[in-house]
Amino acid sequence: MTGPAIPGLTRHFVTLGNRQVHYRRMGSGPALLALHRLPRSSADLIPFMQDVADRFTVIAPDFAGYGNSWQLAQTAYPEHGRNVEMVDYVDDIVAFLNELGVKSCAVYGEHFGATAALQLIIRDPKRISAATLNGLTVALTEDERAAARDAHAPFVPSWDGSHLAWLWAWLREETRFHPWWVKNLAARLADGMPTNDSLHRRAVQFLADGRGPPGPGGHPFSGTTGRQGRGYAAGLLAALEFRPRAHLVNVAVPTLITGSPAFAAMLKDTNGAPKSGKVKVEKADSRAAARDKAVAFLTENIGRTPVPPPPQPPQPIKGVLWQSFVDIPGGQLHFQANDDLSTVPVLIQHDAASSVGTVEPITASLIGRRTVLAFDLPGSGESDNTLDTGNLDIDTLEVEAYAASIKAALDALGLEQIDFYGMWGGGFVGLDLARMEKTPVRRLVMSNVFQHDGEEQKSFQANYTPLIEPAWHGGHLMQAWHEMRDQGLFYPWFDTSAAGVIKREPFIATDMVHERVCSLLKAGNMYRAAYQAHFRYRTYEKLRGSPVPTLLATTKWDPNNPHTQAAAKAAPNAQLRYLDDDFKKWGLSFLDFLEAP
Repeated sequence: MTGPAIPGLTRHFVTLGNRQVHYRRMGSGPALLALHRLPRSSADLIPFMQDVADRFTVIAPDFAGYGNSWQLAQTAYPEHGRNVEMVDYVDDIVAFLNELGVKSCAVYGEHFGATAALQLIIRDPKRISAATLNGLTVALTEDERAAARDAHAPFVPSWDGSHLAWLWAWLREETRFHPWWVKNLAARLADGMPTNDSLHRRAVQFLADGRGPPGPGGHPFSGTTGRQGRGYAAGLLAALEFRPRAHLVNVAVPTLITGSPAFAAMLKDTNGAPKSGKVKVEKADSRAAARDKAVAFLTENIGRTPVPPPPQPPQPIKGVLWQSFVDIPGGQLHFQANDDLSTVPVLIQHDAASSVGTVEPITASLIGRRTVLAFDLPGSGESDNTLDTGNLDIDTLEVEAYAASIKAALDALGLEQIDFYGMWGGGFVGLDLARMEKTPVRRLVMSNVFQHDGEEQKSFQANYTPLIEPAWHGGHLMQAWHEMRDQGLFYPWFDTSAAGVIKREPFIATDMVHERVCSLLKAGNMYRAAYQAHFRYRTYEKLRGSPVPTLLATTKWDPNNPHTQAAAKAAPNAQLRYLDDDFKKWGLSFLDFLEAP
């Protein structure tokens, strides 16, 4: 779940041609490249980064197609991307280091990251000062490789959410057996089961695979809807075709190969293989001990590796929504943007339990027509929870706090004037921005607004936002699935009686529900904080005090239509308009209002 900023850790994007690579950075001292295991992301290495930040500057990228790094162009969906090879991932890391200006570094890799690190030191030995390979994965026979290929079934969202039940079971199984598809005593791990929260974090990493690059046969923008998790096996399958034993004799930099008892067979095989005098193999008694050995080896061998250059803003990419982070008090906010056409920017703001991915079709529709950007609200998507200063009460947070964070981000980006569109509660953020003494808002569009009073308000506050509490059996994933899916069938979603039926074509496309569930799981209980703030919001009163031209928009099927109509009557500067039923056309539906003199 999205948490407060970690002191000293920052996140960045770097542009490589028509794609972007996301990375984390922390610490001071010589440059250390840290490569994560799959199907996780660099978030899995945060504890390691914290442990060594006092001696190294750690740069931890997400591999292409994982975390927040965009997929390689040759990765195809819905297939696993079997045509991607290890060399493609390693070439991408080399290009990443080149773009950052890192001419020399040490490297630390875990599991798949160890395999990539080995190929990296063969590929680019003059750049690498020392290497540690923790849990180098080796398939010893063709039968083992075939079994691994068969075990990694496609991950495809299902209408009933059963793909999430499979995911949780798989996450538990990989902590019981190594490899997880071999069910015998020899493969049984002696480790205990991770905590529910730890398994949940792994699930969120699994469901955060990278965006598709633009180009022939691809999306005209970097769309993600419904793709989260589908590419989980691409790198794992590529690693099966790499033969580490054949390369050990060519290692030219000081290298330690280590691992926990789960890798005893690998370590024994590696120790008996031909290798150069630069390679050292040491068994560790535990995963923690393996990391300790790795750190000690790096400290001893990193030599005079220089400090890496400071991070720079990413280069924009024409025709697509590129990504970046902006520093504000309390952490960083993540945003998408496109500035192909230089205009007053249009800010597209998502609702609670959502992210920039939810509103991406609207944001992308304005590319080439306006400068556009979209922020993940604090505690949602990839933004830090900048509102949590240690004593956050998620049931008393107000919309003004979200608006202040967005204002801080706009100030940091040097944006003095914007047009604003927000859907559902996202519109309230824009209204509070518009009411500020020095407002950046020129024109405001709010769609599907509401104001709940009396018993209705109490019912929404009591029932709409059940806490997301990771359970050992994974039932919280199914809770999230049915909560998001029922939002397209009933209003409010918890009223599943005949009176609650939404009388329109069901808005329950599986890919859309999957995207919303992924956003919900990432936000965790900050989704409750946002919704509760929206349910307390005094929409009509605040609209009466809005000083900017305002468009209140809705759709014919929206159950909140009476609220929107009442809001229009309350607002002296407001117009009322019905939007196209097709969500993807909403941006163009209100563009004329934003461009009116």
